[in-house]
Amino acid sequence: MTCAAQAAEILSRIATDGDTLLDAGCGGGYYYHSFVNRGLRLEYYGLDYTPEMIDLARTEMCCRTGLPADRFVLGAIEDLDGPFDHVVCFNVLTNNPHYALPLERLLKCARKTLVLRESLGEELVVQYTPDRYLDEGKRHMRVYHNTYPLSEVVSLMKEHGFSVSREVDRRTGDDVELVVDIPHYWRILVAQRLST
Repeated sequence: MTCAAQAAEILSRIATDGDTLLDAGCGGGYYYHSFVNRGLRLEYYGLDYTPEMIDLARTEMCCRTGLPADRFVLGAIEDLDGPFDHVVCFNVLTNNPHYALPLERLLKCARKTLVLRESLGEELVVQYTPDRYLDEGKRHMRVYHNTYPLSEVVSLMKEHGFSVSREVDRRTGDDVELVVDIPHYWRILVAQRLST
């Protein structure tokens, strides 16, 4: 849970009580615990593209936390249209066909801050490969494990009116990490809107 803890610590320096937060690619909503454990009093919302993850969040997280079930929404980042004070998106765009459209949508929805963690390097590397670690009978499924150009991602953020700073990824120390035997270069970017 190093990533969730670091996301919460970054937000604790920026967010104020009552701000809205979108966890884009929320899975089962487990980042919520890191925010609460660090005293963040945010209106938490989760979005995920996988129906099973949203069902899990609604059945498990809501009964344990008191969050209303409608705080967890099934959908694609590309279809977002609502404003949120802060957006967190960790380890999601790397598994998309490309980062540009979903990142642009996240930036348009973030009134104050977008905290992003993705595989970012010197150049674009697109890999659409089977995952040998899936259960037998499912190993034919192919998934994206992309690395995007750091400078290009930062430029897009700045074009949308954000200042961008970097945080060293605590989990990897900004070193390479093998995920299903594929190198990932996790970088954390904190984009803060220049005017609100």
